[in-house]
Amino acid sequence: MPGTEVEARISDHVDRRADEMIGFLRTVVATRSLWGDVAQLATMGRILGERMARAGVAVTYPDSGTPGAPNVLAYTGNAASSRRLLFNGHFDVYPPSQSWSFDPFSVPVADGKLFGPGSSDMKGGTTAMVVAATVLADLGLPKNGEVALLAVPNHFEGGEGTRRALDAGLSAEAAIICEPTDLDICSAQRGILYMLVHVRGVSAHTTHTSVGVNAIEKAIPFMQALRSPAFLKPDHDESGPQKILNIAMIEGGLRRCLIPEHCTLTLDVRFSPSTTAAEVLADVRGVIAECARRDPAFKATVEPHETCVRNPRSPMDWIRHPINDALAAAHNAFVTTPVKHACHPAWPDTPVFNERGIPAVTYGPGSKHCYWDDEYVRTDEYLNAIKVYAATAARWFDTRPA
Repeated sequence: MPGTEVEARISDHVDRRADEMIGFLRTVVATRSLWGDVAQLATMGRILGERMARAGVAVTYPDSGTPGAPNVLAYTGNAASSRRLLFNGHFDVYPPSQSWSFDPFSVPVADGKLFGPGSSDMKGGTTAMVVAATVLADLGLPKNGEVALLAVPNHFEGGEGTRRALDAGLSAEAAIICEPTDLDICSAQRGILYMLVHVRGVSAHTTHTSVGVNAIEKAIPFMQALRSPAFLKPDHDESGPQKILNIAMIEGGLRRCLIPEHCTLTLDVRFSPSTTAAEVLADVRGVIAECARRDPAFKATVEPHETCVRNPRSPMDWIRHPINDALAAAHNAFVTTPVKHACHPAWPDTPVFNERGIPAVTYGPGSKHCYWDDEYVRTDEYLNAIKVYAATAARWFDTRPA
């Protein structure tokens, strides 16, 4: 239960408007802001911005790095203050698969769950922080500082919009990234390395297999080796396996009657905070070398995907900062289950802030697993996140010295 007068005001404000706030989340999830669809992303940004502007929140639309789809950058609270707390989220979502059990964009609400593409990753969190900004504006909070809100259309480009905003001078004492965490506080997270493995063979006609070397077939033992405990290191540290591997794509072959001389594998490796991208790349090269030792006809090279060169997805070791305590206190005021601290298995933009000197953690409604058929976010988690975000911001400047 809320323990302070401010928390009680916030809780009452949200409870009395809960149906409307859930209705707004349905509007957001029903808007098809798919990754890369610039027109829809721009529409989504305006929907979020206009919701805040109607509540008196100051809203701007600066460059995100994606022409035609700007960031949404908003401010509420005491604009004269030199102190600032920042909330961050994205509104680009993955396209739904073909195996949903209903129309993905019909956005039904049933059994306390709101369903739809990106409802968990991360329109639940992004909408919650937007609505929290309107709650703060309605209640005239915070008095002694300013809250900034940054919503970006291109998180899946390696945090491009976030990096652009920070490059342009956005700063804060601390940041909360509102990605889905099951309402755990994630003060550590895995890194990502996307890699392209090029396997080379020798082309020939189907009838001339004694000459040809099938690149796709040569890739099979390599893929099997990547599944070995020696590569994945399943008992690596407190965060679990050193590597979580997805062999995400395979492309190769020219014609059905020709032995393929080339194929490319796209690997997605999520690695422990105690590991580096350079170590992961070296381990893949080691697997290639071992496969070549066993089979001299196996020839392959590996390179990081260009997006990971342009925008590295670094891991984040455990962050210890008062923002953890502030979030935990607000969580425990509204959520019946005690707060837990965790390492996020995916890649929110959180490390980008920490690398720029802004202490940041991740906290939001929805599952850390991010994407699945019939994706949903629990409506009680969404409403509690609104309260937690607003309460953390409202009291941050009163409980923390400048």
